[in-house]
Amino acid sequence: MHFSIPSRSAHQTTLPGSPSFKAKSRASPHRTGYAPSLFARLRSLILHAAPSTQSSTAPEKKRQSSRRTTLSVLVIVVFAVAAVLLTIMYVLFGNIATLDPTGPHVVLVLGLDNTKYKDDYLAKIVENRKEYADAHGYGLYVRYVSDFKNLVHDVTKQGWLKLPLMRSAMQENPGSTYFWYLDQNAIIMNPNLDIESHITDVKRLNSLVLRDVPVVPPDSTIRTYRHVPADRMKFIIAQDHEGFQTGSFILKNEEYSRYVLDAWFDKLYQEYKFQKDEKGALEHLAQWHPTVLSKIAIIPQRIFNAYPNGVGESMYQDGDFVASLSGCDTPERSCLREFERLWDNRGRVVN
Repeated sequence: MHFSIPSRSAHQTTLPGSPSFKAKSRASPHRTGYAPSLFARLRSLILHAAPSTQSSTAPEKKRQSSRRTTLSVLVIVVFAVAAVLLTIMYVLFGNIATLDPTGPHVVLVLGLDNTKYKDDYLAKIVENRKEYADAHGYGLYVRYVSDFKNLVHDVTKQGWLKLPLMRSAMQENPGSTYFWYLDQNAIIMNPNLDIESHITDVKRLNSLVLRDVPVVPPDSTIRTYRHVPADRMKFIIAQDHEGFQTGSFILKNEEYSRYVLDAWFDKLYQEYKFQKDEKGALEHLAQWHPTVLSKIAIIPQRIFNAYPNGVGESMYQDGDFVASLSGCDTPERSCLREFERLWDNRGRVVN
């Protein structure tokens, strides 16, 4: 699926759909002046309909005065009724443009790089995500990452492109609850696991959260909180031996998540040149902003971001949910060769 977003100039770093952009309501800009205008028109019609009193006798003037009084009372009654009806219509329909439509509970977000990878490779990635999304009734949001290159400070740092991509997916699917970003260099190996029971269910997530561990392993002085309940956590991510791994993460569709994406994508962070690019920026946010960290759930890597070439607890094993080829686009490795080996051994949906 493909969705368009408002075009932005290259120097703007606020993500599409951020709070600084307010949706335009379909309501008329002159609606607030409608009731007084109605009253004025009714009064004008009544005054023009009443006969002139210049040549009337005293009894006739008295009758005309009584008639005008009655008509004035009628105008007030009509105005009051109209005002009530307009108020009811405003409450029921006035803000219809801002109501969130219903959508799939979970949306998979996929960015494709069509400048470095061939179409047949990308087609397999899309097939893998679509098979999984269809099996569980999830949405699938697919875009070329090049669509967002005018938003980043340095287009050679493609890791940043996932942030406006994720923000766009949330904007286009306001009725959905969870958004799962998964890099194109990853395969869903066990498509029979659903996101809810495997990760996001509160009891399940509470059992997965790594508490009191360094935010940046192995010895960061800032550690995850011990007692934050799982139902308060809105950002689910894993870490390897170096730190956060942003190739797979889940965001709950709430104001916190939109704030994190906007803050994470800030131009100052992009220009600062963190050693690990967007990963370093997120680690900085988590370590220096307790409000951000308090809602981040770090879970074991093998839950949804295992490495086939990993070591210890990070190493992919048969039956694991996802195999991620993180770092495969280097001269020493080949994403295509590693991908093909996994592709042939992936699990299929059991009906």
